[in-house]
Amino acid sequence: MTSHPRQQRLFSFDFIALCLLIFFTYCNTTVFYSLDVYLGQLGIGQQWRGFLIGSSALATIASYLLGSARMTVRSAVPCACAGALVFLACGAGYLYARSPQELLALRLANGVGFYLLSASVMTQLVRIIPPERSGQAFGLYSVAILLPYSVVPAVFDALAGESGSLAHGYMVMSLFLVPALALILFMHVKRGRDQAEAVHSAPMNFRDMWANAARPPVALLLGIMTLYITTFSSVFFMAKGFFQARGFEHVGMFFTIQMLCMIVVRLLGNHLFDRVRKVGLIRASFALTAASCVLAALARDLPTVYASALVMGLGMGVGTPAMSSLVFSISEPRFKAVNSNLATMAQQLGGFFGPMLGAVAVHHFGYTGFLALGAASCVLALALCEVFARKRMDRRP
Repeated sequence: MTSHPRQQRLFSFDFIALCLLIFFTYCNTTVFYSLDVYLGQLGIGQQWRGFLIGSSALATIASYLLGSARMTVRSAVPCACAGALVFLACGAGYLYARSPQELLALRLANGVGFYLLSASVMTQLVRIIPPERSGQAFGLYSVAILLPYSVVPAVFDALAGESGSLAHGYMVMSLFLVPALALILFMHVKRGRDQAEAVHSAPMNFRDMWANAARPPVALLLGIMTLYITTFSSVFFMAKGFFQARGFEHVGMFFTIQMLCMIVVRLLGNHLFDRVRKVGLIRASFALTAASCVLAALARDLPTVYASALVMGLGMGVGTPAMSSLVFSISEPRFKAVNSNLATMAQQLGGFFGPMLGAVAVHHFGYTGFLALGAASCVLALALCEVFARKRMDRRP
């Protein structure tokens, strides 16, 4: 990959704009933290809710599998525009969808829209990241992803309570894609059509992509990232029901504490991600997250639950930047963009398994079941991290 002088500077207009774009994108996924409750208000049984919630991630996974090899700098702009338009259409659709079939269609379309936007942003991002500052870059980028998680649930807890207002809330949040669409077009006009970059980001074939993904360091790290988001998404989508079952209020505050803690950790420690062995940070992340799940399961009052949110925030605060930076570091130059997109696909796989398995655990074991699932996922991830570290798979190619 050709090195450009501007790639040595992290805080460029493009980097800030891409962080804004991913912020707007995640505003339109975090708004569905209440979807489990909303589906119940529509009369949809518990056995179907996990699938409907996770079907969005399933569509995203399929899109990444089919499209990652073909996504290039040149195709990123039209794909991002298409993704924004899909989100806008889906937002309006929630005002009318009531049946499981209609909601499934909307969730699948949401997943495709998320792929189009997130893969486009990631393809552009890896082009401008200075290799020696990848940990800091992904740390700051992940802050833009976390901000919606810390703000959206708290705001919606305060403003939306009835099923009708939830549907209107989903529609209103989709309007954030209007400024995102304008930003995409402005970036495109500002940068123009750089043919040299288009050549260097020519699409690869699927055989090359899968041969690269099958390399033990890449495959194992993708598995670890899947377990990470399985835990995260299970907690995110099941927590509101957990709060209601325990007679607690203000589930939004749980996420605010957790996310703000993660943001603080990433802002204060972003230089650390490039100086400390990343696999050690990942192990610490899973150990703390497992402890937080156990603490929440044992909680009988709000202070204890909020303490578990704090511990989870500390653990997950170092997780994503370390894993994303490690994917970037262990990838050969021509595979950096596709591996970063495969890492996002792995996260979406966790986003599918999390609510699905979480709903099954709740159905059979009550609301402590999804917390036990989270702790078990973390223990398995710790075992995989041990293999990764012992075989020193974190060495650069």
